Amino acid sequence: MNTLHLTQSGFHALERLVAAESWEMGGALGVAADPYPHQIENLRRILADTEIRHLLADEVGMGKTVQALMVLNVLRRRDPSLRVAVVAPERICYQWQVELSARGHIAARILSDADEAEEHPDGEGHVHLIKADMIRRQPARPSPEDYDMLIVDEIHAMNLDDAAFLSSLCRERRDAPRFRHVLLLTATPRLGNPSWARAVIGAIEPERTEIASILGLEPLDFLAEDAAAAQERVLDGTLSAEAYKTAFAGDRRILRQTRTQWPGIAPLRKVHTVRTAPSDAEMPKILLQNAVCRDGRDNPLESAPWLQCRQMFRAASSLRDVLRHRTFSAHSELRDEVETTLSRNPGNALFDDLCDVLLGFWRRDPERRIIIVAGDTPTVDMLERRLTDMFPHLSDDGFATMRGRHNTDMVDVVGAIQSQATVLIMEEFVEAGLNLHNFAADMIFFNLPWQAARIDQLIGRLDRLRSGGLSAYLKCRSVGTIGIWRMVVAGSADERVLEALDLLDVFEHPLPYLDEALSQRIDRIIADAAAGRADFREAAVALKEELSFGLKASAVSAPLVEPEGEDEITKIVDSIRAAEHAGNAWLRLLHASGALKGGFPKANDGERVATLSLPELVEICPYNLGAMTTRETEVFRWRRDRLGRPPKKDVILPRDRRGKRARFFSTGDELHDDLVLQAYNASRTQTVSPVPVGVYLSEEALAANLVGKTLLLVRTACRPSLIQDRKLKAGEDNSPAVRIGRAADRRWMSTLFPDTVRTRCIVVSDDGEVQVGSDKIIRALLSEECRPTTNRQIQKTLQPFHAAQKFITVLERKMAQEERQRLATLRDAALIALSDRRQILTSETETYVRWKLRRIEQLRSRNIQDQQQIQMNEGQIAAEQRRMETRIAGMTDRLRLLEDGVLRHSEHLSPETLMILVRVLPQDHLGN
Repeated sequence: MNTLHLTQSGFHALERLVAAESWEMGGALGVAADPYPHQIENLRRILADTEIRHLLADEVGMGKTVQALMVLNVLRRRDPSLRVAVVAPERICYQWQVELSARGHIAARILSDADEAEEHPDGEGHVHLIKADMIRRQPARPSPEDYDMLIVDEIHAMNLDDAAFLSSLCRERRDAPRFRHVLLLTATPRLGNPSWARAVIGAIEPERTEIASILGLEPLDFLAEDAAAAQERVLDGTLSAEAYKTAFAGDRRILRQTRTQWPGIAPLRKVHTVRTAPSDAEMPKILLQNAVCRDGRDNPLESAPWLQCRQMFRAASSLRDVLRHRTFSAHSELRDEVETTLSRNPGNALFDDLCDVLLGFWRRDPERRIIIVAGDTPTVDMLERRLTDMFPHLSDDGFATMRGRHNTDMVDVVGAIQSQATVLIMEEFVEAGLNLHNFAADMIFFNLPWQAARIDQLIGRLDRLRSGGLSAYLKCRSVGTIGIWRMVVAGSADERVLEALDLLDVFEHPLPYLDEALSQRIDRIIADAAAGRADFREAAVALKEELSFGLKASAVSAPLVEPEGEDEITKIVDSIRAAEHAGNAWLRLLHASGALKGGFPKANDGERVATLSLPELVEICPYNLGAMTTRETEVFRWRRDRLGRPPKKDVILPRDRRGKRARFFSTGDELHDDLVLQAYNASRTQTVSPVPVGVYLSEEALAANLVGKTLLLVRTACRPSLIQDRKLKAGEDNSPAVRIGRAADRRWMSTLFPDTVRTRCIVVSDDGEVQVGSDKIIRALLSEECRPTTNRQIQKTLQPFHAAQKFITVLERKMAQEERQRLATLRDAALIALSDRRQILTSETETYVRWKLRRIEQLRSRNIQDQQQIQMNEGQIAAEQRRMETRIAGMTDRLRLLEDGVLRHSEHLSPETLMILVRVLPQDHLGN
């Protein structure tokens, strides 16, 4: 690899180093997913906070997993030794594994009961996936002794005792460690239930939860009182609004984004209703269902008779199993009539209408894929059997099934979604965490679920952010439609339940967060509708009106989001895409230069990927890339929109028998980051000779205007992040809490003073005329289109450009002046932010001290007579006092460092500069 190519790679590497430190791109750049504006907003809030202890409660389908990957990407970049435990329901652990690999360049293991504690060398980070039902087993997983960060997905679906156990591990426990970072992911956090609120809030607000416990208050009640007292301080001017929002607001660490806040970001829903006219054989079912519903109208929805009545229009085998339930004993004649009808094997009008709907789909589009929701496993089996008979052309792999609860393991779930089937028949219990939009855009409810939350979850698996949606959103275009068909038998309780659900807009729009009280009210409305009570309509309209104005019953309000301006969002997205294009250009340069061997082949499924391996002559490769060899090819994706549907972690290349892990050529991938550092360091050791390098440019029109001219390319980076890193290292011996705090301050400082890179090009003619080079020229000089001459005779004819250093000095001085002006502009806003930060840190320290003083007061109030216990009690008091003093000293030190960083940022300005000096040769030398 020649000197020019080394320097070109250094230019690319420096730009990528700077981009990785940008708060706007640091997380999003390294994650293979389009960064939506609401995700950028959440990312900014999390990274700028004093701690990462947050609940991501966005609506279903708004990309919570992607946001978690963005946060994880930033943290692992700053701390490669980070150990992460991801706790998720077993069904979606494999999906998490794929997402981590395909989108987040993380190879994560799914732990099993057979796994014993693994030995990891000190300083080695790892990510483990832990099934939710493994919590509290022996040995208990996860333990803060083994992991630094805890991510819990679908926490609402966990056992409450398990959730409370995890929450306890997020709080300070004498000398035992706690999780340093916590992210909880759920669209339904169940905060209206006091027990769930204690578990969830305890994990993200540990100190304030402990104070509430000492005072005998529920966490949400204490947060509300604390916020009310702080609002008084905002009104009298002693507390800033920003400090209130970050330090005192009850929802300060609860992030909830909705489609209402971001209209047009999700697909448009088209809802259809199919009312089936009952046959003579189905009239007894309707009569029996209505009679039993009237009898049991005061029972809870999750008990008899509702569970039995829902099965009236499911598979015959399912109905036979429940007809002998005591629910139907009061109507034995109707029950017997239904049994007699079933024995005659009558037709099924609901199924006939389903076939008509499917035929209507396939007349317009024979390839159209459909999801059918059935009520239970026997109905799934019945539909699969009968639809196969009705549509024999789909008998070979045309149908896929997912049965609920324990009847389908996670391999079957993933296999069904990834299959090439035309119809997916799924039981209504299969809902959480599934990316059904990767299979189809239409869903038919053959059996209507009687739970609003279940319907919301199922539709939410279609109504999700999708590939290409961001571009459409930014251009104010539709991001597509999803079709929802509801099938009910006319005159049945199901028809009345559908009416109630429609009055609540359950199918038209995602549900807002429903606490326990609101969920019970919805269940009551559905039960009243099924029972035929006339007042269910009035109750549904009243509740819909209440939901339209917000959730008054909830103690935690949804965060008020102030979206970035459209121009700002477009700028961020354009920067991320530009970085991707630059990565593609660098890959091509590495191939062309011979530094690494590779190409851009198509995988067996048609996906275009990049490959890299060591060249046959290893000694010509200037980089030492760990496990990379001359035989084993590393596969890279460089575009986030080429992951497949659904994303795949492996690709199969031509002539390969087995799949290979596809890395993402971006920030956060270990090999990519190693290559960036080596390329940057190699280019810094290169000296620039006054003799230009003779080069050829492939594009004829560009080359024609530049032949015979000397081009000087200068790239300068100002990296305040390096100054912050040096200050962080200076305090490595402090307590873990202080080190974590300083790392948070560093992230916050990066939002105030981001790293920058500037590139300038000047074009000098032989007569001394100087022009500013365009962006097009800059791109050409950094691409494989710029090739150095291999003809030594031609190179010897090039005259030295003695004025190069003068131009370099002028350019460096100008770019340094631009950087000083930038920092001066940022400093005024930073001083205001510093004042807010001081209030936030002071307030949080005061909260911690308040807790410790209450704790010490508790310890001193003990009535202990035993001398040994007295000594132990005094030791605990002394330990609490030390922790309190350490926290106060840490806050003081942090504030001193922050003030020094804000006030003296420009004093430490030390730009890093790389240079390229070339002379463009005429095209007729190409053959030489």
